[in-house]
Amino acid sequence: MRIAPDNYVALAALGEVYEGTGQLEKAEAMLAHAAKASKGAPQIRTEWALVLARLHKYQEAQRALAGLSPPADPEGGIVFHRLKASVALGLGNPRAAASEMEKALALKSTDPELALATAAAELQSENWQRAARLAEPLFSHMRDPQAGLVLLEAQLGMHADFLQTLELLRSAQLTSAEELVLRQRLAELLIAHGKFSESIEELKAAVSVDPRRADLQFNLALAQFRAGRLDDALESADTCKGLGDNAELEDLLGDIQESRGDNLAAARNYQAAVALAPNEEKYRLSLAVELIRHNSFEAAKIVLKQAEELQPKSWRIELALGMVEFFAGTDEEATRFLLHASELAPQPEPALKYLADIQMDRVSAPDPAAVAKLCGYSDRQPHDGQMQFYCGALLFRRDYAAGDKTHAAEIVRRLRASVGLLPTYASPHCQMGRAYRWLERWQEALGESETCARQDPDSADAHYRLAQIYQHMGQPQQWQKEMKLYEAASKRIADENARRDATMKTFLYTIQK
Repeated sequence: MRIAPDNYVALAALGEVYEGTGQLEKAEAMLAHAAKASKGAPQIRTEWALVLARLHKYQEAQRALAGLSPPADPEGGIVFHRLKASVALGLGNPRAAASEMEKALALKSTDPELALATAAAELQSENWQRAARLAEPLFSHMRDPQAGLVLLEAQLGMHADFLQTLELLRSAQLTSAEELVLRQRLAELLIAHGKFSESIEELKAAVSVDPRRADLQFNLALAQFRAGRLDDALESADTCKGLGDNAELEDLLGDIQESRGDNLAAARNYQAAVALAPNEEKYRLSLAVELIRHNSFEAAKIVLKQAEELQPKSWRIELALGMVEFFAGTDEEATRFLLHASELAPQPEPALKYLADIQMDRVSAPDPAAVAKLCGYSDRQPHDGQMQFYCGALLFRRDYAAGDKTHAAEIVRRLRASVGLLPTYASPHCQMGRAYRWLERWQEALGESETCARQDPDSADAHYRLAQIYQHMGQPQQWQKEMKLYEAASKRIADENARRDATMKTFLYTIQK
């Protein structure tokens, strides 16, 4: 090497030696030098790309392979296409990976190992039918559990009948260690596709193989909980607790007890989770959510304020503080917290939506800072119809209260944009009708208000406003018809807390996702 530093044959040979001994960084450097010295010899570039892929340097590997044709011999072609598949998968392109594996399989279609690898690649690309076609004969002829797992996942993915495959896998003759691995994998697949009830048998079998493993007991309790078998879930969780307590288990116990209707026990479990992991946000949120669920707003505030001291940059905690203030009836504080949450959140839409809904419900004019925040966001997201609606509607509410029509053109522009982006939603049409009526553009107000009432026939407000427009335009028969519809809809209006309760249900669902 000292005498001929650009001897690419020697460089490549040394690179392969380094590769064989696991010294991948040194191998990569040698092969890179060899590829350059050889002016891009295909075999050296392929070997270089292989080392780069092993180092997870997929973009560099892709560049090393660029423009290369597969070797003429089938074995070399298989290696080449499998390498390209590995690189494509590393780059997050499972379809390209599957395509390369299909090319490899075409060179040796009778190779069961290659067929199984291709089926697995098709699974990654969610080509369920092709994966099943490849895996089914392998499993039928050889009863290979790996082929069976691929077939099962494909059947689950395409919502086909999977029970026969599952039963055959369950009946496989395996050692205890092999059965434990298989049962865990079966449970993972079933749970991933929402088959919680079916996963319970797998987890029970795994627990019977190794009853001292707390993680298996926990997963069994979780699957039973998700399947709605609450008493079984509680028993399994208690067994798990006997093997050792932790915050995640107490949090699950809280969920189980809440679903069983034992609110006090649930609160105790959530409190225990916080005590076991005082610095983790999720457990304080679980406790706060439990308190909010049962209208213990002051207690929830205390929990969340303590969490805020520990996690001052947590957008979830700020969002929860904002919503608990809203549920408690203090819109000003809710607005302040939600503004802060929207600034902290990497994706501010949830906080902004709650912020906007609160401003829309206020009796007084909307908060100026909230309007500025929402309109600023809508400017950056011109194709978000919901945000265009919120901005236009809040500008209208602000200016209507002030008797100021100087921003009428902007209000109409934003509301018209929201109508175009959300043509099947009633709210933009309803708000557009109000704005046109305010501007005394009666014919346009009539058209939008008719659409509003048609798309939201249960809205008493929509029928009342439409009736007023008919009255103004001298159409008494239409006025009488809408007033009757208004009276009928008014009788269906829920109590004044119904909307707040609906918001609470949505919040409780989304905050823990």
